[in-house]
Amino acid sequence: MKPPPEETAALARKIADAEERLQWLEEEIEEIGQPAGHELKRRLDALKIEKAALKRNLLEALDMDDPGGKRMENIEILLDYIRREEEALGKEAEFLHQSPPTSAEVAAHAGLKLLSLALGAIKRVVGGHHPLGMSVFVNHSPQWLESHGLKDPAGPPAKENQA
Repeated sequence: MKPPPEETAALARKIADAEERLQWLEEEIEEIGQPAGHELKRRLDALKIEKAALKRNLLEALDMDDPGGKRMENIEILLDYIRREEEALGKEAEFLHQSPPTSAEVAAHAGLKLLSLALGAIKRVVGGHHPLGMSVFVNHSPQWLESHGLKDPAGPPAKENQA
């Protein structure tokens, strides 16, 4: 005798929920990165295989005229096992998210801070309008240079007489 449609629908909903949790766990593990997430990724891959087996067993049971109570009970047991493993993986992923940053992250943050300090110092020295690699005196009028105390001691260049 086939399982009632309500029971089948409930199992399908549980399997869909498990798939959503597996997808969420996969994203979390990707955020954690390697090597910390290596073992979690291995366990997640094993859970995906178990999920595929669960779907296959459920489809086989639904195709049978009389799947038997034992077969449906085994499907429920496998679903409970997947749910427990998902919870354990979720807790471990949350724990790894709380871990302190790696040395590479610390070095990247320190480098970024050093770079911003250096750029700030250059901006104070040369002014905010000056792109790197150009002289600060390019494209400034003599009046602007004089107003900033940068008067040419030799005076302005002499103009040639053209006759």
